[in-house]
Amino acid sequence: MVLSVLVIILLAVILGKSRFIADGVDSGLMRIVVEVLLPCLIFDRIIHTDAFSDPQNIWLPPLLGFLLTAIGIGIGLAVAVFLGSSITGLSSTRAKRTFAASVGILNYGFIPVPLAAALFPNDDRTMGVLFLQYIGSEFSIWTLVIFCLYGYLDKKSLRKLLSVPIIAILTAVPLNMIWHSSILPTELKSILHLFNFIFDGQYGTIHLIGTAAIPMSLFVIGVTISRLIVIENIKLRWHKTWRIAVWSVVIRLFLMPIVILSLVVLLPCTIEIKRVLVLYAAMNSAVITVVLAKYYGGCEKTALDTIMSNTIISIVSIPIWIALGFYLIARFN
Repeated sequence: MVLSVLVIILLAVILGKSRFIADGVDSGLMRIVVEVLLPCLIFDRIIHTDAFSDPQNIWLPPLLGFLLTAIGIGIGLAVAVFLGSSITGLSSTRAKRTFAASVGILNYGFIPVPLAAALFPNDDRTMGVLFLQYIGSEFSIWTLVIFCLYGYLDKKSLRKLLSVPIIAILTAVPLNMIWHSSILPTELKSILHLFNFIFDGQYGTIHLIGTAAIPMSLFVIGVTISRLIVIENIKLRWHKTWRIAVWSVVIRLFLMPIVILSLVVLLPCTIEIKRVLVLYAAMNSAVITVVLAKYYGGCEKTALDTIMSNTIISIVSIPIWIALGFYLIARFN
């Protein structure tokens, strides 16, 4: 299942490099995915799940999403500051901040969502918890990560906290709790059933649109990666930046998975939260860091070197960490 997701991304990378997909199309596709398809998928999965009957599934995932980014940034800063440029290859304060931000942000949306759909095809509980953890990760980007890059927060970054996916989550969760509560009159439920053509979990409009979010998001991430891969630039910089690449892999694909899987074993939480933590443990750095570095005073080259290195290695590491994580769940749950 994991390999199926990676194959779709690889196909998109090949199509992007072959210019089958024209320049500029990927930005339009990204907007459609983020502002239309993904919100519909979020709404569809959250509105029908009964995961939020357990209060822990409401408050703990966003907190974990935020804290895991904070831990990643903290480890990245510690390595960048205390080990020195001769070991890490990070010679400027700007590069060190960008490196910490890059290893701190994991790919919390475009890859975990299709993986969760593939691994738990009939489990809206796990998907619902994943989307709540999404809130914490998104919040950490526009606060912690921007502060790490910029040194301060501004209105521009804070406005990003109310993105369309976040609004979809914040709307769907209360509606879910109302729908599954005993206080909702039977007569009102009967009236709401008239709108099943929109909200039905199998044939409703929102479900049909949301279904397209998973393959489209994989294509978008693949095309985005293809635009970042410039062989000539990689060859020119490799002798200078291989240390950055190595430390990126060590932190994002070795140390952080150990930290997160330790939580899977030690944290007294629901099985859905543990499953989401396993997916988070396996993730590589998020491509969005390159964009953030460009617009918030970071070093684009450092972000690119960090992301590309651990993205390539993650093709091998993702299945390994997921397999280990599910073994730990079965062993210690």
